[in-house]
Amino acid sequence: MSSQVKVNVKLSHLLRQYSGLLQEPEVFEVAAPNALECLRVLVDRYPSMRKWVYDREGRLLGLMQFYVNGDKLLLSEHSKPLRSGDELLIFFAVGGG
Repeated sequence: MSSQVKVNVKLSHLLRQYSGLLQEPEVFEVAAPNALECLRVLVDRYPSMRKWVYDREGRLLGLMQFYVNGDKLLLSEHSKPLRSGDELLIFFAVGGG
């Protein structure tokens, strides 16, 4: 039997604000094998996040960025296996102009 991967996940301030999660802890411990699954677990836990991270068909919005231990994941790395103790930042990137 394999042990579950537990990752420390932090949401960007803007994503927490838009999702109404400012009163929630800044860091969540999530048991999930990769960045996409960590996000799915949090959206299941906090449904108010859904409209900010997925489109109507359930696809990840292009505004979402993931950083593991300070390193940005490329789109092709979103399903890359994580290790217990990794720190994952889920960042909601918006631009203005």
